[in-house]
Amino acid sequence: MSSGHSHGGEEPVKLELPADDWKSVSLLSGAWAAAFANFASNVATLTLAVATTAPAVELQTLPLGLLLVMQAAGNMALPAKVRYLGRKNMYLTGAGVGLLSCGTLALGSGLQNFGLQCLGACLSGYSFAYAENYRFGAIQAMPSNPPRAISLVLFGGVVGALLGSGAISQARDLLPVPFIGIYLCGALLNLLAVLSLSFIELRGTTAQPKAATRVQPRPLTEILLQPQCAAAVVTIVASYSIMLVLMAPTPAVMKSYSHSFTASTLTMMGHMFCMFAPSPLTGIAMGRVGPTPVILAGLVCAVLTACVLYLGAGLSSFVVGMASLGIAWNFMYLGGSALLTKMHTVAEGPKVQALTDCFGSMGAAMFTLLSMPIVASLGWIPTQLLSLSMTGVTAILLATFWALDRRQAATDGFTNSCT
Repeated sequence: MSSGHSHGGEEPVKLELPADDWKSVSLLSGAWAAAFANFASNVATLTLAVATTAPAVELQTLPLGLLLVMQAAGNMALPAKVRYLGRKNMYLTGAGVGLLSCGTLALGSGLQNFGLQCLGACLSGYSFAYAENYRFGAIQAMPSNPPRAISLVLFGGVVGALLGSGAISQARDLLPVPFIGIYLCGALLNLLAVLSLSFIELRGTTAQPKAATRVQPRPLTEILLQPQCAAAVVTIVASYSIMLVLMAPTPAVMKSYSHSFTASTLTMMGHMFCMFAPSPLTGIAMGRVGPTPVILAGLVCAVLTACVLYLGAGLSSFVVGMASLGIAWNFMYLGGSALLTKMHTVAEGPKVQALTDCFGSMGAAMFTLLSMPIVASLGWIPTQLLSLSMTGVTAILLATFWALDRRQAATDGFTNSCT
């Protein structure tokens, strides 16, 4: 249910929309670029950084999995932080935790301590949960067009991808101890994020009725049981799960196929570039045809990814497959996020957004932790069949929810015509 709907049979009220604040949206996009650059450098190099410290090869993706678990935990804490700190101070706190994570990872690499590396990954994930919420904060700054606000903020990820998995990842040997240079660059990025966030103003809200104070927020179960809301949650969870089961082990898999570190980091850079580069066009497409066709296009790209990676393990297969996987994530993630904003009121937003992102992070964490054991037991090529089956299950669930939504709409229409 959108924030403009009336509740309890009340007369429709006129919506008051504050003016769009382009400055704050731009600053949030810049802060997202810095946060994602740090995240991308960790994704591209963390499994390699712990290659000599992990007790077993199956544990090489453990820090990355813990990062995503703590991202989920951070999301669960967001509603309380929004309530007591406000979004701006909450975002600043997250950037501060990110700075601490870089210091911990640098210390862990210097001491060759797997436990400290895992702790640094946990702090990094907790920090990234705050950054992931920037897309919803942007809606407050641009209330006239939520899909466009989300897409403009996420477009900053293009810069983040180029910096994180490209330039910053190459700082591995900047200092005598490998990988410390990456984390020092990450610390600088968190300082830049703090600077950007210091100047944002989130005084606006999404379409807010004058009588909104009389509307009580609904229970979470009631909101989530809306078929369209369930479809949005499934889409966001699937976007992460399908992506991470293939992306997380890719650096280690490429190394096993004798591809160089440079080839691996550039492949990851291309993947992450494609995660965000289509964002402006995705926002325009959602404005014209709605989120559903965009989500379906994402599923098609996920199928294409599995097919390309199934055909071989040459460098071209990895480059094309990872690029297609990034586009699939973009379409599904933005489409699911835009669909979600239509299903709750302003007051209900923080708890619905936090729970949805928590589900997404948990799905990503689970398949990240399982990815290396899956590849080790099945092999890289057969793993693509698992990816195809995950995409198929997602398509079936979405078709079911959309059919239930049409049935519910038809029933409501019949009821209204009778009354």
